[in-house]
Amino acid sequence: MGLEIPDIGLRAKPELIPLTQIIYRDMCNLQPGEKVLIISDARTPEYLNHAFQGMAMAMGADAVLIEGASPRGGATYQPSAVWSPMIEAASREADLIIDFGVGYAQFIFDALKRGARVFSPSDGIAMPYTDDVLIRTILHTDIRAVLRRAKKIAGLFTEAKTCRMITGDDTVLEIDIADVEGDLGAGTLWDPEEGKFITNWAFAPPSQPGILVPKGRPNGEVLVDGTLLYHPIYHAAPPTPLRLKFVDGVLTDIGGDPLFAMRLQDWLEELGDESARFGPVHLNIGVNPNALLTQHPEWERVLGSVTCGMGDLGMLSGMAKGPLPYELSKSSVHWDWTTLRPTVMLDDLVLVDKGRINKSLC
Repeated sequence: MGLEIPDIGLRAKPELIPLTQIIYRDMCNLQPGEKVLIISDARTPEYLNHAFQGMAMAMGADAVLIEGASPRGGATYQPSAVWSPMIEAASREADLIIDFGVGYAQFIFDALKRGARVFSPSDGIAMPYTDDVLIRTILHTDIRAVLRRAKKIAGLFTEAKTCRMITGDDTVLEIDIADVEGDLGAGTLWDPEEGKFITNWAFAPPSQPGILVPKGRPNGEVLVDGTLLYHPIYHAAPPTPLRLKFVDGVLTDIGGDPLFAMRLQDWLEELGDESARFGPVHLNIGVNPNALLTQHPEWERVLGSVTCGMGDLGMLSGMAKGPLPYELSKSSVHWDWTTLRPTVMLDDLVLVDKGRINKSLC
């Protein structure tokens, strides 16, 4: 995997001011008088907290910042993490939650059910370079064009009956999606072109269209030539591809790169949670032209790559507009892997050809 070195800095940047304004105005539709809760922890630079709090105040909002302890294990253990009741109490008052430190949590879903909006600029985990990522993928990107492409791709998923992902000569993963609706993965709460909310919960940067995968449906194999997100590290980049085999939505065999195959197998065995092998539970395609591999690759969703989640996705079933016609997997963990040059076919349509998105379709 090639090394990409972006420009980064360790101090507050003037670009943070227009960036936070765009996020609040064009992506969150923040209104004067609304209550904004910013949830953070020690991983988030102070200037990032202050920029988001200060801009919300400048726009007439009541903005409060609360910093809690960093959870054990990071993103992988979000579904089973325990959060301070003081943070939960504050969330009950918020109209808009800016999440720099949580991600998946029951109190976040409870806030959504009460009518709050949640915007996560960092997939629930902020880092020292989060501002650089957001400047690159939002301020310096045509996010409206990105959203338009995401809408088209989500529509193609909705229309398709079968999704096939090819990552090698003999590695094909197939999923029955006949009753599955495509998901925008918009990365924004508000559509500034249509002037309406399109979701009440979003992870930036935009966008990552795809599907929530019904439990028990994926069959086949995949080569993971990108990154691996699991405990005890945020991201690993195996020097040679991992080979994962799935039977009826369960990971049954791990091969390929000997070091990381061994590490992943050992971790799964030590968890003692067979549901951690359920998956893939979501499949998302990167469409942001300025996303990179260097800083937070799974979160950024590099253009033309596919990121799939494993383990838990059960909380999302409660956020559907109505009863889902299928079941989503539940687990104590959620982990991810990325393949960089997949071919993705929706029925007979080639949506992605070896990592290159078919522009004639979207």
